[in-house]
Amino acid sequence: MEEREGKVKDLVEKLQRGEFTPKEAKKILKERGLMEQASWKWTVFGFIVYAAYFILSFPLNIKLSAQLQVISFPVVVIYISLILLAIGTFLAVWVTYSHRKKGGLKGSDETIIFYRDGLYSIMRHPGVFGFMIWFIFLPIILSAHVPFTFFTFIGIILAVVSHYYMVYVEEKVNVMKWGDEYIQYMKEVPRFNFIKGLWNLRKRR
Repeated sequence: MEEREGKVKDLVEKLQRGEFTPKEAKKILKERGLMEQASWKWTVFGFIVYAAYFILSFPLNIKLSAQLQVISFPVVVIYISLILLAIGTFLAVWVTYSHRKKGGLKGSDETIIFYRDGLYSIMRHPGVFGFMIWFIFLPIILSAHVPFTFFTFIGIILAVVSHYYMVYVEEKVNVMKWGDEYIQYMKEVPRFNFIKGLWNLRKRR
């Protein structure tokens, strides 16, 4: 079976030869339908998700806390959440830096060069995983000041499920971008399971 190379190989070669700029390359990606998450509908979707998460987790809880059962967390849980939040921040910052340095388009939003070193050798979406950590543990950290209730759980679940769906869509685009190379990557590196990712990395080495 002939190997599928994906739809960006020619763009990478032309970009490396200086035949067009990263801005022009992004325009071509959009024309080829490879910037799905940069479209207006995804911008609106993201805004709705973040707004719903914020309202459910904070203002709504403050207003209705007298009528709802409030969950309190031990101090040790707060400290562990702070550590995890720092890890999530590191993951998000690393991905931003790595995309700018290695992605080929000098930006953190889109990449044209496929690379799988660093954190990408352990999990396919370390940046999104970092954001999920923020959505989950920020309300726990703030629970001493903002009540943690049933609505907080709904907000967290909404944010996590929405990001999982966005990752699913992104992977479909990535397969179009890089073809069989990315399909093989999906077989070798888990989406979020970093424990399995570390185990697989150990076996590959």
